[in-house]
Amino acid sequence: MTIAIGFASTAALWGIGYFTFIGPGLAIGEVLFGLMLLLIVAGGVFGGRYRELTAPGSGSSAFAGMKIGLITAITNLLIMGSLIRDTGLVETFGWLCGVFIASMALGAVGGALGGRLPAVSRDRVPSALAVFSAVLACTVGMLLFSGGLVTGLEAGLAVPDWPNSFGHNMLLYPLRNWEGGIFYEHAHRLYGMLVGTGTLALMVLVFLNDSRTWLRGLSVVLLFMVIIQGIMGGLRVTEISTNLAIIHGVFGQLVFVTTVMVAAFTTTRWMGSTPPKPHESTENDRPLTISLLVILVVQLVLGACLRHLQVVSAQGDGLILPQWAMYLHITMGIIAFALAILVGLRAWGAYPDIRLVHRLGQAIMIVVGIQLVLGILALFVVLTRTNEIPPAPEVITTSLHQATGAFLLALAALLMIWHRRLLAPVLPSS
Repeated sequence: MTIAIGFASTAALWGIGYFTFIGPGLAIGEVLFGLMLLLIVAGGVFGGRYRELTAPGSGSSAFAGMKIGLITAITNLLIMGSLIRDTGLVETFGWLCGVFIASMALGAVGGALGGRLPAVSRDRVPSALAVFSAVLACTVGMLLFSGGLVTGLEAGLAVPDWPNSFGHNMLLYPLRNWEGGIFYEHAHRLYGMLVGTGTLALMVLVFLNDSRTWLRGLSVVLLFMVIIQGIMGGLRVTEISTNLAIIHGVFGQLVFVTTVMVAAFTTTRWMGSTPPKPHESTENDRPLTISLLVILVVQLVLGACLRHLQVVSAQGDGLILPQWAMYLHITMGIIAFALAILVGLRAWGAYPDIRLVHRLGQAIMIVVGIQLVLGILALFVVLTRTNEIPPAPEVITTSLHQATGAFLLALAALLMIWHRRLLAPVLPSS
């Protein structure tokens, strides 16, 4: 649990840091920086509350929080090279010591505060693997969103080399050079490093804590998926390949969905011994959940083609869209919307006593409605662009449309696997 909470604190800290460096203004930036420090304290609070797992036998909630701070400091070494690139050896050592001491101290403060709260008993503690996997899934989601911003801002080639960044080691590229499109592209790369580190840690944790052979195999597959995704992202830059950009965008969402499913597979409810409940609607509804997932993947491919194959007009007064991709994306979007509503209604109405399936049905109906609105807005702002530079409404709307699509795809995958885990067809009477 210590690693899970520490990684969660780091992922949240990186998310706040990302928006801080976008440049909202000095005052807001300072507030966000203060919030980043408070996130380490918050991680320590959770460590103090879960002290039976984070510091077993020590009895010290402050020590539990300090361990959270240590994990955060270790993970943040991925970003420290950019801050201390041009410092001397003594100053670098001082920086590193300061980061570790400050992180551990803030974590200890949070742990002490959490120690004043009632400790969470072991029987009420969620699976540490599930917590870590869920945090990793959120981190992959943030990586997808940052990638969407890179595409929306047309900054995919802002850093022309890979795996280096302008000749620097990626982890040592000076922070002072993160400006304009370079910031969005380089930050996306560093988020990829965080995801890669988290995926490697997840595989190790699965092998150490879970005996299911198929889940161990899936964790290895997930790690290779992340590695392949990173390589494709780099080759997309060095080869300047639009086709690789499309595959990279689609495959990233499949990585996200796989991570979400691993999080479900590691929950205590999934691993429970309760057998699936027979239900008369299950046999007809199972194919629908599979169909929804397949159609959403097809829609994802069409959306990626539409976004990456559009070009600025020769006069620079707007975009030229691939008509085949646009009309197919619209048509498939209508089909996906109708099917999502049907599947959502079935899950919501047919299984009121299976709360998880019931709520997933509700969530799918809500999210597909939001996605439809975002899709209409995205198409409008793309078709009405009047210059070469993408306006802010277009960047924001298209990026949100992509992120919401990934979330909808994950919900469909969750409904499909939980439908099979919790429900069973009614066997015909002999």
